[in-house]
Amino acid sequence: MGLLERIKQFLKTEKTEDEIRGFNEALTRRFGFTSYLYATSEGLPIMGTFEDYELLSAKIPEIVKILAELKPSDVYSIQIGDEVYTLARITSEVLMLGKGNKVLTQEEINELIQLSRSELGI
Repeated sequence: MGLLERIKQFLKTEKTEDEIRGFNEALTRRFGFTSYLYATSEGLPIMGTFEDYELLSAKIPEIVKILAELKPSDVYSIQIGDEVYTLARITSEVLMLGKGNKVLTQEEINELIQLSRSELGI
């Protein structure tokens, strides 16, 4: 089963409110994110809490492309004032953008990737 089929299956799966709340709380508590989104590497939205995350999802691949021209990486931290945006490649086909107030350590990034893969079933 390809990634798109797995994501479609995930989206069709009835997640309980507690499961969704637990994932949101983990992203907030463990990583300090106030907003986040998951998108495919083509810019299709998977899920998120940013206002208009569907529109923002479409821009993520272009942001990654621009940053990769500066320095290729699977994770970028961008600080704008007091806010820190973490842009991480969860898999070759899934990207995540989180908005918080701290730069994540490598250990936290690894944990974020594993938690995301587990939650999304990828």
